[in-house]
Amino acid sequence: MQAFKLVNAGFVDKVIIFNSLPDYLTKNIQTRGTDGFPRAWPRFLADIGSTRKVYKTEDSVDLARNWTTKKTPIGDEPCFYVLHYTDINADKEAWRAICDYLRATVGPEVRLKEKIEDMAVVLASDPTQPLSIDPEDIPVVPVKIKKEAPVAETVEQGEVILVNEAAPKRRGRPKKVAVEA
Repeated sequence: MQAFKLVNAGFVDKVIIFNSLPDYLTKNIQTRGTDGFPRAWPRFLADIGSTRKVYKTEDSVDLARNWTTKKTPIGDEPCFYVLHYTDINADKEAWRAICDYLRATVGPEVRLKEKIEDMAVVLASDPTQPLSIDPEDIPVVPVKIKKEAPVAETVEQGEVILVNEAAPKRRGRPKKVAVEA
């Protein structure tokens, strides 16, 4: 599951959880740790699987003054996927791709609102107030995972394979050929 924090400048952040989005949708989205949240939030996010990899970086310099950086994975850390879904163009595109994917894959048993961001829950009633929502109160949108049928590409012994060897088509105008008179 992935917990998304929808950030809109000047308003209180919203949170929504998706059951399982494919990796290509969440690949380039920024993540943010749970700093400043009560203790229940990191535990809840770790339990549902909304985590990111944590790396230890080591810098070293050799005699020729060449800098090398080595990253070693330490473990996983609970996190939110953060989208500035109304301000930043890349986040707008990512949010639109998520919404399109949801509309295409969610079954008829789940009723989506016209704007999916309206399904997210506001963290507090006022920007100056503390958090007023528990992690268990956040709606989880169930997403069906599309499993592709494996394609059998193995060739049996004695099987004949026919290959179409057509010449590649050339694009553009045909070349002019000189004609002798």
